[in-house]
Amino acid sequence: MLYRQFRGNIIISIIGKWSDGYDGSPSRPIGGLVYYISPPMGITGFISDPIHAVAYIVFILGTCALFSKTWIEVSGSSVRDVAK
Repeated sequence: MLYRQFRGNIIISIIGKWSDGYDGSPSRPIGGLVYYISPPMGITGFISDPIHAVAYIVFILGTCALFSKTWIEVSGSSVRDVAK
């Protein structure tokens, strides 16, 4: 939505660039930060663009680790809480 409204803005271009969805096909990221945190399209996407694949895997694993650490602290099941 932002890319359609502010296509020339430098900050929006850094966040991401999207393809125009012609013939009813959805637009998909083709550049910027959003491209690297979106999943590659199948096994061929992993093979053809390994940097994208590694960036996506690192993003997903990092997000899961951060969420699990936060969950343990918030739920009260940390090592200190269990020892008490």
